[in-house]
Amino acid sequence: MPTGCVTREPDFADHHRIRRHIPPVELEVSIHKDWDEGVVDDLAGLPIVTAHAVKAIGATLSGDDPAFDRFALDCRIASALGARLLVLHLWELPDGDRYLDRNLAHLPALLDLAEEHGLALTVETVPCTAGTPVENVVRACERDDRCRVTLDTEFLGLHGQLDAALEIAELVAHVHAKDFRPDVWGTKPRRYFLPGEGVLDIFGFLERLRHDGTVTLEFSAVRDDGTVDAVRLEEGLAWLHRLAE
Repeated sequence: MPTGCVTREPDFADHHRIRRHIPPVELEVSIHKDWDEGVVDDLAGLPIVTAHAVKAIGATLSGDDPAFDRFALDCRIASALGARLLVLHLWELPDGDRYLDRNLAHLPALLDLAEEHGLALTVETVPCTAGTPVENVVRACERDDRCRVTLDTEFLGLHGQLDAALEIAELVAHVHAKDFRPDVWGTKPRRYFLPGEGVLDIFGFLERLRHDGTVTLEFSAVRDDGTVDAVRLEEGLAWLHRLAE
């Protein structure tokens, strides 16, 4: 379960919300841009197995000031909390993957930092502005063979690449599972759909992928006013229990 199901930037990123609302299940900690190492003591002891670096890091990697310091901080937080795998958006808006060669040039240094903290670095199949997610993550793994992949089912569905993702199963270390609805894609507020609420066959995809690593169900239980929807939280937990059967 992602800690981001009860936090949301910019207004509801307080890490104390995690202990107040999330049950004691294996967690992916979603690191927010205003967090520092002070969160480690407050979240210590939670069953955190994976982590997600600040998404905005990817936007800096195509420019002149790559956020290595922020990434190193995220590595320290993730490692101190017990994570062993870190998810990275290697590219992000506004440039997206238009200048992917620039982003890829920084990948070895990012992998070095992750490795120093005992973390396996995975590049996520996030939306593209020029290329496609599967081809981009393959390029990342070719750039440095230490790199591995996090598949995001929603974004693969957006690009029509679920089947293509099956062909790179040997590179996959982690999966973000959520459904996709093309009729509301791009509308605000950002929506996260549980499997069965969109057009994708998530269970069928995972069965065909034959993935034996970690899976995070990405969803949000944060209402517009910042309160947590307990029913939505239980629905997410129920899906995870079904997956584990």
